[in-house]
Amino acid sequence: MTKGTAVVTGALGGIGKVYAEGLAKRGYDLILVARDKKHAEETGRTIGGATGRKVSVASHNLADLNDLAKLETLLETDQDVTLLANIAGAATFSKFSEIKKADIDQTIAVNVTALTRLNRAIAPSFARKGAGVIVNFASVLAFHPWPELNVYNAAKSFVVAFSQALQGELKTKGALVQVVSPPATATSFWEKAGFAHSNLPPGAVMKAADVAQAALAGLDKREEWVMPSLADTTSWDSFQKARGDLVNGMMNGTLAARYAS
Repeated sequence: MTKGTAVVTGALGGIGKVYAEGLAKRGYDLILVARDKKHAEETGRTIGGATGRKVSVASHNLADLNDLAKLETLLETDQDVTLLANIAGAATFSKFSEIKKADIDQTIAVNVTALTRLNRAIAPSFARKGAGVIVNFASVLAFHPWPELNVYNAAKSFVVAFSQALQGELKTKGALVQVVSPPATATSFWEKAGFAHSNLPPGAVMKAADVAQAALAGLDKREEWVMPSLADTTSWDSFQKARGDLVNGMMNGTLAARYAS
């Protein structure tokens, strides 16, 4: 039995590799999306050998629009795709006044543009079929904008807002849009971004395998929101309510008394 094909970006990272293997164990064939084709093929052989699932590789640079378009075409035409996991990320941690324009472009290209366009490529198919899963990886930083993480914060906030809007559209069609929001994770991502996770308080950093385990468990439960390190989910419920109250308070069309002359 197969659950179809799962397309996984960022499948060579600390979280992505464990997550992809977990999908294979659950009955998905895989398409691993990565720039490093050789490494991806090695990972694919390992996962395929351990699980017996079919694993192929799509070598694409998500920050390149021409390359991204090729991956979009795959999602639009491959009717076997039943799950899309957007795990790939990019970041440069720096004071905004010192960050390079190329690093801004890279962060937005991978975290915002690529994720959005890949969602757009697969959403019509899932809506027509009345089934399918989109998993968008966000971050705890989406809810707490630290100055040094400026553009990355904003990009992950976009992922949260965009995904929530898409949930409202696709849920009625029978498809699941899931958001995974982990804390800082012990992977090379931080070092590549210019700020080693070892500089953070040890208690604030989660193991990559634990993040993947939580994301997979959340998938099994078909949760819309997966927060791997949040012990008390009532705080999320309270946050959602407070945000709703704020919006309702702002949508009355009446000038607030403190601004009246």
